[in-house]
Order: sequence, then structure tokens, then C-alpha cells
Amino acid sequence: MTNLDQAIRQALSAEDAEFLARFEDKQSPINEALDTFSGRWGALNVLAVIFTFAIFGAFVYCAWNIFNVSDVRATVIWTGGALLSALAVAMLKLYFFLEMSKNAVLREVKRLELQVARFAAKDAV
Repeated sequence: MTNLDQAIRQALSAEDAEFLARFEDKQSPINEALDTFSGRWGALNVLAVIFTFAIFGAFVYCAWNIFNVSDVRATVIWTGGALLSALAVAMLKLYFFLEMSKNAVLREVKRLELQVARFAAKDAV
């Protein structure tokens, strides 16, 4: 915890500190991943997961066929398919990592907005 965090905690009343403690970032990685399926983009994320598994299946199929063909041309084609599908899976994983990061940043921004609103309300009284 930084000095700024300590100063904010000391400035808060006990009620405010208890309320803000509910928004502490104590989520597990599994819960963070599952949070990507809620909200406005949830349906698109579900579709992306389905595509990820389908493309991974295509990767496994291409990789299997690399070792089962005897022609060099066919081996190169199957290798290209495996590389493209592996790249697509990697890109979709990056998309999910960015979504999880976005959700964490939004959660922190909302916490800050809440703190500012509470401080403004406290100063107005």
C-alpha cells in the first residue's frame, strides 16, 4: 500500500471505508475471466470463445495431418494451416487478456469516481 492509499483511508470515515472495502480488487483470475461474459460485450465474448475452440480444433486437425501425409506439398499446406490457426488462437487469447485488463481498469476508475463523489458530498455538508 502506498502513502497515497494510506492518506485516503485515513480521510475516510469508518462507514466510507467499509463501503469501499467491498470494491477491493480481490477477484481470482477465474472470476475475472468469467466477468468478461457479462455486460454489453458478453455475447460477443461467448462467440469468441466458441471460435477459439473451433480454431484450436482446426489446429489439432492440421497438426495431425502434417504427420500423416507423405507428399512434401501437402505437408507444407497442412503446416501453413496449423501455423495460421495457432496464430488465430493466440490473437483471440490476447483479446481476452485485453478484456480482462479493461475490466480491471474500469473497476478502479469506478472506485475513484465513488471516492471523489463521497469526498465532494462530505465537503458540501
